Amino acid sequence: MAKLYLVEVDGQKIPFKIIEERRNGTRVSLGAKSVILRIPKSMFFGSDVNKHVDWAVNWIKSLKVSKPNALNKYTQSKRYENGSLLAIGGHQFVLAIERYNGENGHIKLRVDNELHIRIPNRDDYDDQKLIKKLMIKFCQGFFQKDIEARVDHFNDLYFHKDINQIRLKYNSSNWGSCSTGKNLNFSVRLFFAPSDVIDYVVVHELAHLIEMNHGPKFWSIVEKVMPDYRKKEKILSEYNSVFDF
Repeated sequence: MAKLYLVEVDGQKIPFKIIEERRNGTRVSLGAKSVILRIPKSMFFGSDVNKHVDWAVNWIKSLKVSKPNALNKYTQSKRYENGSLLAIGGHQFVLAIERYNGENGHIKLRVDNELHIRIPNRDDYDDQKLIKKLMIKFCQGFFQKDIEARVDHFNDLYFHKDINQIRLKYNSSNWGSCSTGKNLNFSVRLFFAPSDVIDYVVVHELAHLIEMNHGPKFWSIVEKVMPDYRKKEKILSEYNSVFDF
């Protein structure tokens, strides 16, 4: 049995799922779409359930102190309107959204960092999804030379490996990848991260050209180039939902 609630924690509404199952103790964790509280079977009908809910809320409050952005993925939803800003890769783009009598969306960079976005003047589709798709496509092209320059820089300095292709994609499951065919792929979401964090992911994927695993030898290679790589990993983990369109 499972029940879903919206629990207000310090003025922030958090999706909160209570799951009843066969277990002895109570456990709370961060799920993909909600905070999950697992309680012993039949506790829903006892007086102790509120005590465990209160305990879970206190856990959430403590988590917000130690990791202020840990709950953002449950509450943060970006919405783009005419005049909105897109801050990415050290640039501030101003969105100029225009509706027109057409079937497809278009995006074009104008002077003064204005992104002119044209979307169909209809009500039978999700305009926010279309705008997001257009911005992703634009950023892939706009930051392609940037990611290539970063790869070339670190490869020339430390790795000296042949590379087939360098591609910038939209990927929500990882920040980068390296194939056996020497293709390096990076998520365009990276450009929401600080510059040194982007560099870390570049070093990480270049290291895979030497070690195609995450064993001790691999991390030793990464650490030689970037001794504080663990800090970068932590930033990517904590801000995963924030570094996105």
